[in-house]
Amino acid sequence: MPMLQSSAVVVGFDASAESRRAVWWAALEAVTRGQPLLLVHAISVPLEELTRIHLPTETVTIAPLRSSAERAVADMAAECRRQLPGLSVRTAARMGHPASVLLDSATHASVLVLGPPRPSPVHRVLLGSTASELVRTAHVPVIVVRGEREPALARPPAGFERVVVGVDGSEASQRAVGFAYDFASRHHVELTAMLAFAEEPSDALRPNREWASDSDVVDDCRRVLAESVAGWRDRYPDVVVHQNVTTTEGPTEALLTSAVDADLLVVGTRGRGIIRSTLLGSVSHAVAHYAPCPVAIVR
Repeated sequence: MPMLQSSAVVVGFDASAESRRAVWWAALEAVTRGQPLLLVHAISVPLEELTRIHLPTETVTIAPLRSSAERAVADMAAECRRQLPGLSVRTAARMGHPASVLLDSATHASVLVLGPPRPSPVHRVLLGSTASELVRTAHVPVIVVRGEREPALARPPAGFERVVVGVDGSEASQRAVGFAYDFASRHHVELTAMLAFAEEPSDALRPNREWASDSDVVDDCRRVLAESVAGWRDRYPDVVVHQNVTTTEGPTEALLTSAVDADLLVVGTRGRGIIRSTLLGSVSHAVAHYAPCPVAIVR
């Protein structure tokens, strides 16, 4: 049975090739979850593209922009219904900053699906891309459909083979493991659970003593990894799981390497003190921007 039950799978759509690929990814997620798909087209106000100001949704109405957006999202929804006849598809075209519109639309979503962060240095300096902002602020899992496999995808993915999840012993990574197991079970794929450290392991991985040999630390890492997957393995006995502990690369490098031939990379994220709502963990931030495959960020 699915791990997450909620109203819909929500996906951002702006008529670009990247967002079309995200829609097909989201459509397949909705089918396997048994949930409807909500396509959201956010109509940007020009001023907001060049500033940090987010005007209230629906503050400005520009008829031609709205009409064009409604046609584009309706056409995309019709394609989804043709390709996946049993899928319930809803659409929304709303004025406002894309991040604000999508955040509001995903309040009761099971997952929010987005295209990759845009590479424009202007957007990164001034306000950050929509994807970058949402992986920091959304309260639901966010899947960033990045990577260059089938970049002009015009249909749902044919299927998946492998999922990778990063583990570090934290509560956030435990939720990521659960998300990865659920995905692997629904899509009938193998799961690789990876724990990596290079120099100083995190507090969750330290032995309860003042010193430890390299072999002691490795043993502790294996224990933490085994404990992290144990409960989920009982819940999803159909999922084939591979456990991998590496000491030759840090977490970011190890996950990016392992994701080269993966269909999805899942990571958890946790805040840092009082600024947890605005700062994404360094590993999560790196893989969301540079992974060679789609990435799921789970809080």
